[in-house]
Amino acid sequence: MLSRMRFSGVWRDYQARALEEFDRHAADRRLHVVAAPGSGKTVLGLELMRRLGQPALVLAPTRTIRDQWCSRLVPHFLPEPPQPGELSSDLAAPGAMTVATYQALHALWTDAEDGRFAALVTRLEAIGPVSLLLDEAHHLRREWWNALQALVDALPGAHLVALTATPPYDAPHAEWARYEALCGPIDLEIGVPELVRNGDLCPHQDHVVVSRPDADTLALLDRRRKGFAALVAELRSDAPFLDGLERHPWLTDPRRNLEPILEAPEMLSAVMVHLAAARRPLPRAPLDLLGASRRTLPAPSLFWLEVLLDGLLYRHRDAFPMTRERRTAIKAALEPLGLIEGGRVRLREGRSLFRRMAASLAKLDSIVDIARREAECLGEGLRLVVLSDHVRAADLPRSRSARLAPAKLGVVPIFEALRRARIGRQPIGVLTGGLVILPSAAAMALRTQARRRGLADALIAAHPILACPGFFRISASGAAEAVLVDLVTTLFCTGEIRILVGTQALLGEGWDAPAVNSLVLASNSAAFMLSNQMRGRAIRIDPACPGKVANIWHLATVEALPSAWGTLRRRLDWGRLDDGDEPGSDLDLLDRRFRAFEGVANWGPQILSGLERLGLPDPDPEAWNARSFAIAGDRPGIRARWERSLGEAAPHAHVREIVAPRYAPRVLAWRDTLRWLGITAAASGALAAADALRGIDGLGGIGAAAMAAAGAGALAAAPNLLRAAWLLIRNGSLEGSLEQVARAVLEALNAAELVSDDEAECARFEIRRSLAGRHVVVVHGVSRATEHVLIEAMAEILGPVRNPRYLLVRRSWLWGRQRADYHAVPAALARRKEWAEQFHTLWVRRVGSSRLVFARTAEGRLLLLRARVQAFAAGFQRRVDRQSAWL
Repeated sequence: MLSRMRFSGVWRDYQARALEEFDRHAADRRLHVVAAPGSGKTVLGLELMRRLGQPALVLAPTRTIRDQWCSRLVPHFLPEPPQPGELSSDLAAPGAMTVATYQALHALWTDAEDGRFAALVTRLEAIGPVSLLLDEAHHLRREWWNALQALVDALPGAHLVALTATPPYDAPHAEWARYEALCGPIDLEIGVPELVRNGDLCPHQDHVVVSRPDADTLALLDRRRKGFAALVAELRSDAPFLDGLERHPWLTDPRRNLEPILEAPEMLSAVMVHLAAARRPLPRAPLDLLGASRRTLPAPSLFWLEVLLDGLLYRHRDAFPMTRERRTAIKAALEPLGLIEGGRVRLREGRSLFRRMAASLAKLDSIVDIARREAECLGEGLRLVVLSDHVRAADLPRSRSARLAPAKLGVVPIFEALRRARIGRQPIGVLTGGLVILPSAAAMALRTQARRRGLADALIAAHPILACPGFFRISASGAAEAVLVDLVTTLFCTGEIRILVGTQALLGEGWDAPAVNSLVLASNSAAFMLSNQMRGRAIRIDPACPGKVANIWHLATVEALPSAWGTLRRRLDWGRLDDGDEPGSDLDLLDRRFRAFEGVANWGPQILSGLERLGLPDPDPEAWNARSFAIAGDRPGIRARWERSLGEAAPHAHVREIVAPRYAPRVLAWRDTLRWLGITAAASGALAAADALRGIDGLGGIGAAAMAAAGAGALAAAPNLLRAAWLLIRNGSLEGSLEQVARAVLEALNAAELVSDDEAECARFEIRRSLAGRHVVVVHGVSRATEHVLIEAMAEILGPVRNPRYLLVRRSWLWGRQRADYHAVPAALARRKEWAEQFHTLWVRRVGSSRLVFARTAEGRLLLLRARVQAFAAGFQRRVDRQSAWL
């Protein structure tokens, strides 16, 4: 069958690019492809299977996606159906192409005693080397993942191809590491902008509409704030409490308690921050240990107080004993305010408050405003979908006079709010797995559609909802039950329904309605996978509307907006040096969500990821919303920005990873130059003084000897001065410094054979200034996988120090003060000592002098402690943003 397969169509340009890149990866046994929704991922996978020329096992997360592989085979690759035994969906009888679900594989693996899993492995080995095609492997539950890993381990010679439209970019580090260990780094990527340029997706824009919390939530926030302020004031004025902290062994004799301090460095920092905030004198010994002073300690914040209280009450209660009465009093102050959750102190927005804000009923007003504005702009052409997490069927009113008072956000509360708003007579419907509601005209049209499909009227029942005049609850049975979603979707596309409210579980994946031109994400999901799938519903092209431009609406409930996104990012990221944090607020959720979406910027012709592309917000929510509505209402303007952004890019532009650091180590070269300039000047001065001595009677011999010594010193210092001056020339500008860092990273990776000689020779770094004024590092001439490795290494070395194996440490005196600079050796180069040493050598040659320290020794752990304290103190300044951009 594989030898008969031929693609019957014409490859789109981005598909052709991906296939051309595949030929360069053919020697590898692992290929990881990311293809945006709408790019023809399944067809691309079938072509990769054909080119590999091996019997293939295709695994998919659902039956629907499994069946798509079979349906695309004919007629795209075969003019007639495969012969018996060539195409199989039965793992007990694999063929040339076997398509199954991960769940089916898991069923075989869990019943290991009956030998079916071992039999599958034996059959696959018998039909020769096989290809494993993994469709959306990150969808897997943990137990399904174990089954897949067992299969891959049992077939070490298999060629593995992973295809996904939604990689788990936002997953915790451990989950991403597991995913990448199986699928490998991303080798090929087809991004949304390529599809928009090619006309396979429509121009679109994301918008954020903000609302203020309801009165009850505002009252809760006010109580928390007042209670928290009272607790802070009490802790800062409680002399016995402060005395106890000052007398703690970690402060009185930190060197003797070095091991426990190194296990919890943030706790010592939190104690020092609190004592400084209480205006207590700070003991010298712990400051010396931290390499800090009162001036350089981090400022007091919620983060540091949370660390302190959580340590005292839970994490380090054994190391910091308190009386039962004091511990009980602190808990009594925190618990009524909801500041303790799951055995942890959470002074910042905890899970319960986040859920309350995310499900705020104030968002109902935002949804109504969006629907009204879109109806005014599009009229009868409106096709608006609102997706929520829950149905809340119990919130359907029981009488016409019932007040709308839902407890939580959901499908039915949204439907009711829209129905009562009477938005320009736009017909509204509900479509979920268990609840379908249609207006009377649409209910009649539903029967007509059913008859056209040969379905009897008796299979569909319409029950009037007495409390909602003109609306009917639809139920289906028999053959009609299986096609009810299709029937309602047809009504939506033809305009019998123009506003459709549903769940992301039903409509978020696999549902296809190209008429959607406006989408409201009333979902609390920050997960890139789900969010990207939901957005994919709206940005598909509509053959019936060639000029389609889609709006995607995101909702957030906030007390007040920051004056700039920079302030927002500082608030969100202060102190967060660990991956995997749960979202702490609606804005935090949106920040995570937007990191994985590329879209056109509101402030200029640029396509990139991140929340900043929407522009700086007005601190007044109403003014911010008015601006969002104005931008959304100008659909020709959105299309023009896409066309300009795509048109100004290079002919072969595609989505690229970039790194945008806020720091470069050019100061190292400057300090080297100052130091050697000082030494040379001193030697030159000594030389002049010695020359003067020679002219004094009786001191000529001493002068000659001194002159010789001074001359030798000047000559010895000169090469170092020249070298330092050369480093200063190359690192003098921010652009030059970033390029030297990039070059050192590239050469070290090449020396470690992590980047090939060919790619190292072709690699070119461009340091450009974005329209937002940021410097970004772009890598040209390398593969997607190498680009990822380089960008990740740059982010590690220029970002805040976390927990590396090796550190680069530079100590210097500047303006009378000693200063230390710390940089993490990238993890890829820290795996072997010789790789780290090679990188250190290249760093000294290209960037500036430093010392390489292994962070797992006693000295290394102490320096790591100081580096982390410095990272906290520097905070925002050492942040590095990794983004995707169209270049």
